[in-house]
Amino acid sequence: MSLQGEQLPDLPTLIKQMEEAIGTPVQTAVKREDEQAFAKLNAENLLFCEDAARRLKHALEQKTDIYNYSFKVEHQESLHAHNAVVYDQKFPQ
Repeated sequence: MSLQGEQLPDLPTLIKQMEEAIGTPVQTAVKREDEQAFAKLNAENLLFCEDAARRLKHALEQKTDIYNYSFKVEHQESLHAHNAVVYDQKFPQ
């Protein structure tokens, strides 16, 4: 990610904005006691990786302080031998 100017991003705020765009927190950040509530949020907000990537892209495109980025969205499968993965990037000329 590249920013306009030289100020470093406020990462907690950026993470919160991206979680809000997707509709659920990043699973690795979920505490064990919150797992049931996290599962309920996911069930109420069913998304394919492509849907989550589109939401993230839209949120990043709205930020005027970010002019290029790359990201990866991954659903780590527990029932299948493969994961669902989406990569996206923006590098203007």
